[in-house]
Amino acid sequence: MKCKNAEKWILLQDSGELPAKHANALAAHLHDCKACQLFQFSLIESQHTFQTLEEPSATSLQNVLREARLNAPVKKHISLWGLKPAIATAASLVIALGVFFSTFGSDKVGMELVFTETQLLDSSDQISSVMYSGLSDDDLAFNFLMTYEDSYASL
Repeated sequence: MKCKNAEKWILLQDSGELPAKHANALAAHLHDCKACQLFQFSLIESQHTFQTLEEPSATSLQNVLREARLNAPVKKHISLWGLKPAIATAASLVIALGVFFSTFGSDKVGMELVFTETQLLDSSDQISSVMYSGLSDDDLAFNFLMTYEDSYASL
């Protein structure tokens, strides 16, 4: 056994906390180790030297407790006062959105169809619309007259 472990066990034996299974090993070590014998003797001697005969007075205990309170670490109080309006606003927004989507949300999924004017025309008219989209009103009128004359001439 190492002396460091033996010293721990000596202290545990002195306080009455040493398990019985370690008592024989400690006794064997103390029989052979002069340094641990000296440690145990010093412990017993100091207890006899500094033995108190009476309990401390109530005044002494109060003084110790007062000093302990004065020297205790100060707990820092974290103020959430500045965050309360932001937290309240966020909570209100979440509640409002929940009510809105539960009330006005539909149970069906739908699609919105968007058509432009050229998409509503037949395919041949769409081509004409794209061809004539950049022309002025005069150019359109001229093209209409030319188309009308061609159709009239073929009759």
